[in-house]
Amino acid sequence: MKHVKIFFCFLVISFLTVSCSNDASTETDDTYAFFVAGHTYGNTSNKNPGLHPPFKKEFDSIRAYPHMAFGVLVGDIVLRGDKESWDAVDREIAELGIPLYLVPGNHDVYDDYELFKHRYGDREHEYASYRSIRNNEDLMILLDGNLDDWNITGDQLAFLEEALTVNREQVNHVFIFVHQLIWWDEHTVFKNIVHNWPPYTPDTTNYWGTLEPMFQDYPAPVFLFAGDLGIFERTTPYMYYKENNVTYVATGMGSEVNDNYLFVTVRPDGEVDFDLIALQGDRRRFGNLEDYVLP
Repeated sequence: MKHVKIFFCFLVISFLTVSCSNDASTETDDTYAFFVAGHTYGNTSNKNPGLHPPFKKEFDSIRAYPHMAFGVLVGDIVLRGDKESWDAVDREIAELGIPLYLVPGNHDVYDDYELFKHRYGDREHEYASYRSIRNNEDLMILLDGNLDDWNITGDQLAFLEEALTVNREQVNHVFIFVHQLIWWDEHTVFKNIVHNWPPYTPDTTNYWGTLEPMFQDYPAPVFLFAGDLGIFERTTPYMYYKENNVTYVATGMGSEVNDNYLFVTVRPDGEVDFDLIALQGDRRRFGNLEDYVLP
């Protein structure tokens, strides 16, 4: 009888051990994180050809962040889109040591659009400056807001529609990245958001008439990220707003007062958590991104 009890205890302990191991494995396998950084050349007085020096100081923290999988640079990565600048960025990307996706901002393509496309575009689709990527059960879409003055039209719109259609019943989340705040409009709740260069803002875009209805009607939640904030003290440093199925997020750096970037953690239960990091002062001084109130 004693041997039976010992054997039974052994079975229970083994079952609990395996169960705990499986739970930990599920968390490790299915939870992932990525970072989003906008306007990473800093400000126009920065003579450094590569990334904003205060941002580069974050590399150790980025690598050490739990479940870190990749990063997205959401435009204005360099001040001048020339070979010297991109060579410097490539060296810094190699130093960071995690996969990065680059979204083109206006500064990135001013000098040489083809250079950006051939270095960072989608090689499988004629080096297009926009693309889609599946990550776990989620869809990532990188858009180029420079092709038609903040509008998503023509071939790029057809690409976006196809990517959403093909993955419609297959993904848990859709993460869309674009440099410009293509949703900004003086007649919407975003009217008081001050982005980096208001004189170049188009009077209107096709976001509200064409894109927003598609995103609201999608079966998976859509998260839209932009990186055209933060270059001056007067500009809005970051923003967050959720409206039904669409969550709007923007970030940026350059003022050297309110510079920031984001960590995003995607969990197996479908929850998406944000971690807003300040580059000056207390790293958590901005509080929770989700507590942001539109001005």
